[in-house]
Amino acid sequence: MNLIKFTILLLIGLFTFSVGYAQEEKDNTGTNPANFTYDARFYFEMAKLPNSNGSYLTNVLEFRWPLGRDVAKVAGIENEGLVHDLGKKFGARMRFRYRDLNLDTPGEGLFNNSNVSGIGDIDARILWMAYGSKNLIIVPGLEATFNTSSNDALGFGSNVLAPTLFFVFPGLLGKGSLFAPGYQYLFDVDGGENNEISRSQIDLYFVWILGKGSNWLIVDPQVVIDHKGDAYPTLIELEWGYMIKPLPGASVYVRPGLGLGGDRPYDWNFEGGLKFVWR
Repeated sequence: MNLIKFTILLLIGLFTFSVGYAQEEKDNTGTNPANFTYDARFYFEMAKLPNSNGSYLTNVLEFRWPLGRDVAKVAGIENEGLVHDLGKKFGARMRFRYRDLNLDTPGEGLFNNSNVSGIGDIDARILWMAYGSKNLIIVPGLEATFNTSSNDALGFGSNVLAPTLFFVFPGLLGKGSLFAPGYQYLFDVDGGENNEISRSQIDLYFVWILGKGSNWLIVDPQVVIDHKGDAYPTLIELEWGYMIKPLPGASVYVRPGLGLGGDRPYDWNFEGGLKFVWR
């Protein structure tokens, strides 16, 4: 079975599963980082590398799920307690990538360019809802990226850890809004001199749920601080999403972006995808 057939069958299965298990909730958009749900996403990202040096295409398969709820069911735990509440307090995510990198290298190669395709890095993340109230939610976490890429050009070239912290402010900018600024520090754990990674990422994340939950808008400015190279690239991304009404919990979205500053990862990018959120 080739990759295209496998992808089609997988998407059909996810559609069926989401219809069977989705529940009517106020927010099935999957836009709240503190809302731990069962979640499957398939999306792609196209990007133009800086200074006309090429482009890349990344295909991503992502899964998110709460921890503890299934454990409680298997154990027959019905009352509120530590195990039963794990799914409310902890959430996990895994992402798998396949990348196609096209580098423009004048004077090298038969056609003055080179192309590298293959498996990218796999990453996993766990978040903990440390504090929750009506006006503020505090969510620390840890993300690990594993050096699984088939070519170093398709990933970090190193194993990377990234402590993370979100502050979520529901309704701060009006009804249906969400402000969730985040901070993440990335560093490599291999100890090599060639792949030293030390950078901070500051994420200003604004969400507006529109049309009684049928649409959403995200404005997501990000600042990257490279502690090794003294570079401060800025990324600005906008996202528009639409719920697929016949399929509860299913949605599609588009997310264009722009890179600014020195050492920016791209001049522009465009992401589009399909999400299934159920509880």
